Amino acid sequence: MNRDRPVLPRVDFIDNVRHRRIAAVARATVIFLFVLAITVPFLGQAFHVDDAVFWDFARNNLSHPLEQHLPNYFLVGKEIAAMRDTHPPLDELYISLIMSIEGVTASEFFFHLGFIVFPLIAGVSMYFLGRRFTKHPLAASLLFLSAPAVMVMSHTLMADLPMTALWMAATAAYIYGVDADSRRLLTLSSLLITLAIFMGYQSLALLVLLPVYAWLRRGRPSRRNALPFVLPLLSFAAFTLFNFARYGSPPRFSHAGGLGMTEDDFISRFQGMILQMGGITVFPPLLAAGFMLRRKKYLALPLIAAIAALLSWRQLTPGYLATSAVLFGIFIFAGASMLTGLITEGIIQTVNWARRLPLDRDFLFLALWLVSILAAVVILLPHTPAKYYLPVFAPLILLMFREVEAIFTSRRLLAGFAALAIIFSLVAGFWLSLADFELARAYKDFALSVQSRYRPSGTVWFVGEWGFRHYMEQQNYKYLASDSNAPRKGDLIIEPSFMQRPVAPSLQSRMRLIGEPAANWEVPVRVMSMQADAGFYGTYWGRLPFTITSLPLERFQVYVVNS
Repeated sequence: MNRDRPVLPRVDFIDNVRHRRIAAVARATVIFLFVLAITVPFLGQAFHVDDAVFWDFARNNLSHPLEQHLPNYFLVGKEIAAMRDTHPPLDELYISLIMSIEGVTASEFFFHLGFIVFPLIAGVSMYFLGRRFTKHPLAASLLFLSAPAVMVMSHTLMADLPMTALWMAATAAYIYGVDADSRRLLTLSSLLITLAIFMGYQSLALLVLLPVYAWLRRGRPSRRNALPFVLPLLSFAAFTLFNFARYGSPPRFSHAGGLGMTEDDFISRFQGMILQMGGITVFPPLLAAGFMLRRKKYLALPLIAAIAALLSWRQLTPGYLATSAVLFGIFIFAGASMLTGLITEGIIQTVNWARRLPLDRDFLFLALWLVSILAAVVILLPHTPAKYYLPVFAPLILLMFREVEAIFTSRRLLAGFAALAIIFSLVAGFWLSLADFELARAYKDFALSVQSRYRPSGTVWFVGEWGFRHYMEQQNYKYLASDSNAPRKGDLIIEPSFMQRPVAPSLQSRMRLIGEPAANWEVPVRVMSMQADAGFYGTYWGRLPFTITSLPLERFQVYVVNS
């Protein structure tokens, strides 16, 4: 026996394990506290936009949990005998669970409190994705949570962020399962893929994207890597059969509004995609820098800036706000820079493949994830609101970090860039969240003030949807159908500017405008403004995800029926 051989004390190993555990708990705590910081101040937000539809389906689920329709439901002025749900049921069933615990009349606080779990899942999942694809997973996670669109959607009941969170969790579990050849993680990924699909139909894309990762990683199909897709496929097939048996058709993916397929329609949606990517992902100048500073791609920045400036100048028509025109140019510049950097790197990988040089397979997977979802939104959806793009935020941020890590060899410079990106994105996200909070509150406050403002002697009718409809119905006011002539002399009819639609001509002739009150907010940030070209929730109302203006948040037209 060699008495001089050094023996490593077991205590060093134990201390190392303990240190890693403490570090892991610290990072998890940072993510948890960060999620609380971006959500708790907004727990009292009024139900907003499509929250109301999800809430209606959830309430119906309490008595009819298997139904995928609302009976005799009015939408945009028309009565639908059985309005099919255009979303899978999981989000609404989760809302139903909260209702069953707190009651249907529970305040918004309890519903938003229950939804904090989803940004938390997204933050933790982004950390693990960041650990797999970058050297700075915590920074990647915090930047994802700071993205303005992620922050705004964290304060709603809509399924977009919950679906994205489950999508990311499923992706992380599958990737780690493939890398480690872990049956346990692959089984977990199977459950998460299924949950993601039943939270949002867009998650069906996972059935294509994740096998591509396994192929890029392993180079050949594997039964173990394919098994996670059996449960989601069988579950969705059963759900489809249920819909055929109940309704005679597959699940409804969208309302029958039509999809424009002309060249102008595609150009409009492509432009909308560039504007959204440039405006509500990462702070615009840093997004451009992150994708364009490597491999001398910065040489193209003057050309991109010139094109963006020209397009911005072209917006300056009479009546168009100068601030919106400036933001238009900034968002085009940032979004086009991101896309240019991505395409350039894709070309480089294609050349490497042609020359039989090593490929960056991680880049290929992340780029496919990003580009396929962008293309699907532009090609398959009628317009391009910010919430449709949430599934691409993770690959976009991971790709940006990979680019930045290749540029900055100094840890201090890299940390400075990440800190600036998080801080500026967080500040932008906070102000957009406040603007959205105030817009949601404007509808609730007005609904609650009708009696004190106008002291109506007759029935109060309203035209409109969203949270406005939810709170007007809570006050027992009546929804006005487009063909209805029911209002009588002395009745009031109220219509918000964002939701204007025609009423019956015979009724129109009997209406007299008696007021046009405005909902104002002193901070000049707006997420929705037709006059200022802002349409965070839909490019029907504006092309920009937000704008800077002091125009009213909303205007309400109040009419009295004369005869």
